[in-house]
Amino acid sequence: MPITESSPPQATTAVRQGQLHGNIGFLNLVFTILAYNGPMVVFLGFIPIVILLGNGVGTPAMIIVCGIVAVLFTAGLVAMGLRLPKPGGFYSIASAGLGKVVGLGAGYTAMVCYFAANLGAYALGGVAAESFLRDIGGPELPWWIYGLGMFAVTSFLGYMNIDFSAKVLTFFLALELLLMLAYNISVVSQGGAQGLGLDSFQPENIFSGSIGIAFLLGIGMYGGFEASVIFRDEVKRPEKTVPRATYTVVVVLTILYAFTAWSFINSYGPQAIMGVLSSNAAESSFESVRHFTGDFAYLAATMLLITSNFALSLASHNIVSRYLFNLSTDGVIVKSLSHVHRRHASPHKASVAVSAFVAVGILLFSGMEGGLAYARLAGIYAYAFAILMAVAALAITVFLAKDMTGGRRALWQAVATGISTVFLVIALVLATTNFELIIGTEGTLTWLILAVILGVIGTGMVTAAVYKKRRPDIYARIGRDDAGDIVPRIE
Repeated sequence: MPITESSPPQATTAVRQGQLHGNIGFLNLVFTILAYNGPMVVFLGFIPIVILLGNGVGTPAMIIVCGIVAVLFTAGLVAMGLRLPKPGGFYSIASAGLGKVVGLGAGYTAMVCYFAANLGAYALGGVAAESFLRDIGGPELPWWIYGLGMFAVTSFLGYMNIDFSAKVLTFFLALELLLMLAYNISVVSQGGAQGLGLDSFQPENIFSGSIGIAFLLGIGMYGGFEASVIFRDEVKRPEKTVPRATYTVVVVLTILYAFTAWSFINSYGPQAIMGVLSSNAAESSFESVRHFTGDFAYLAATMLLITSNFALSLASHNIVSRYLFNLSTDGVIVKSLSHVHRRHASPHKASVAVSAFVAVGILLFSGMEGGLAYARLAGIYAYAFAILMAVAALAITVFLAKDMTGGRRALWQAVATGISTVFLVIALVLATTNFELIIGTEGTLTWLILAVILGVIGTGMVTAAVYKKRRPDIYARIGRDDAGDIVPRIE
């Protein structure tokens, strides 16, 4: 479904009211969220690690289990998205269900989570660009130079209206999906390495290895689907588009990743895959693409890893910008970031602030090897995401349990989200007990990073408590409550 340009009267009205505005349709919202998930990044860089560290050959079955948990969570997520007056993502959800103190802690955590994803995309994208250009005889430049190039384009697009960004994300994602589809068809049509089998769905393989780590990493593969609710003001018919798009994304990711993981395992054979990954997990997926789809597809996969990270950087930039915009609109942080661009109806000042922080972040990590920088940032993202999902699931369950105005439907949504809460809390406990594995560090540095993440959460909660005592007017607006009383400036 193509995006139609917003008519001048609509844009003028939205801007006059101090709201973000867009005209995103169903398909473009789906593609925007999928782009944030980064399918090529997951396939080439993440699925091999999940198989190696998790439950091995049984990984496709675990991906399906995680997809079911995500669907249960989505039931409550879309219910909250329709009930809450303003789009604030995890920030609004946690505030509504668990109180404003927890809500502001979740808002701060969300910014750390998506900022780490944003910065990590530049690191991995820079590494992929460095490798690609070196292989074709191009200049040998450090990864952060390429990362800054991606950053410049992302910053420009993030400043514009979301409709334009959605078009860019849709184009790149379509290329990723086509290549993954071609790979899966090639593996199946050629019968894999030793013939196709269903070993991945046998109980002895499903419950093999470290099933807890498999579940934790599997949940992380779905990151991004929850972002649909934060774009509500920029979507056509949000009451219908957002729920449909969110469910669609979860189903597509479940099928795509389970099928791709199964194809990848069969491309080497169930008996050989663990040995291959133990010796060279980083190149195993690329070599599988080369073997089954040819050198051109191998080259295309490398290029699409670059574009996938670019799409991820753009999508995460847009999400962080909107969290900053929401917090600024509520008066929690500096009010200047709540300005809406007169022409683009975008959170342009919040976008510029994100760009400034990212530029500093790239320079800070420039002295580190790109792959290592990505691993650190991906670990921070994964842990912060586990916290957000567990807190949001609990908040939704509590909120819906108290609000039974929706009748049986609300009851079903509360039960579904409650079930997902159990699994997501387990994932958070596993993430905490295995933090060294997630972050890829040891000793003092591990605990320092953990302390920083938890410190950010604590800072948000303490700030809310201070506002409650000293600035009750600001405290009352936390979580986008009564945000309409403050109209952001239009520039």
